[in-house]
Amino acid sequence: MATTAQRQSSIPAHAAHDARRARIGRNALQWLIYALLLFGALIFFVPFYWVVTASFKTAAELRSIPPTWWPETFTLANYPEVWRTEFARYFLNSFIYSGGSTLLILFTSSVIGFVLVKDPSRLGNMAFWFILASSMVPFVTYLLPLFNMLLRLERWTHIPFINTYQGMILPWTVFPFGVFLMRQAMMAVPSDLLDAARIDGASEFNIYRKVVLPLVSSNMAALAIIVFIFKYDDLLWPLVVAQRTEMYPVTVGLVEYVGQFFIEYNLYTTAAVLAIIPVFVIYLILQRFIIEGIALQGMKG
Repeated sequence: MATTAQRQSSIPAHAAHDARRARIGRNALQWLIYALLLFGALIFFVPFYWVVTASFKTAAELRSIPPTWWPETFTLANYPEVWRTEFARYFLNSFIYSGGSTLLILFTSSVIGFVLVKDPSRLGNMAFWFILASSMVPFVTYLLPLFNMLLRLERWTHIPFINTYQGMILPWTVFPFGVFLMRQAMMAVPSDLLDAARIDGASEFNIYRKVVLPLVSSNMAALAIIVFIFKYDDLLWPLVVAQRTEMYPVTVGLVEYVGQFFIEYNLYTTAAVLAIIPVFVIYLILQRFIIEGIALQGMKG
């Protein structure tokens, strides 16, 4: 009986020991995850920190060896010098290109998603899969054919597309990711609401504009932010279409500070900081729409 009592008393001790070991293992795993996240954050933060601090350094200090991690001679002269050039025009071009592309993509993606879901057909499903498959083709593979198509379109219509905003925006009339996102959002819109609106005599466009769009506003806001940032950062297509300096967006304008034999590092880093600021501010203000829009897609399945 004494042996049995000793065994019973040792069971809680073993259970407590196992619980303590499990807790230590969970804490170790948690600290490891935090360490990896901190390491990843540093990888992204250090270049950003270097660009920002370099914009307040003189050209001589930027070329000094060893490099300095904080400006020894703090100066703001780089900012007015950059802004006196054509950089303000580059900003305008970027906002027109990214804003125009965003508005066009929002309209076409929502209309296509509405038609695909609320008026399904085999042809529509086939078109959707063709659109989705086009996103798997690298853009560089059809860059030259797309440029040649613009040249032919310019000859046929006598409407200029090279070195124009419409030439930069036109290829993004159908955006595969936008079509996919809005199609998924349209699936959550109750068809009973649409039928009730049709009974009341509403046209299909009014149903789309007054019934459907308010219900998918969060998804459209998320798509708008994603597309705007993506197009604001675009380099390759504007570099091909915009062949005059006055049509350069910010991404192409940054290359102006990189010469064949010399790079103006103080002006280049300052221009890079100015280019980052709009996107950074927009993302800080509207990031909740991105999270809400993507989270809603996951909840809808």
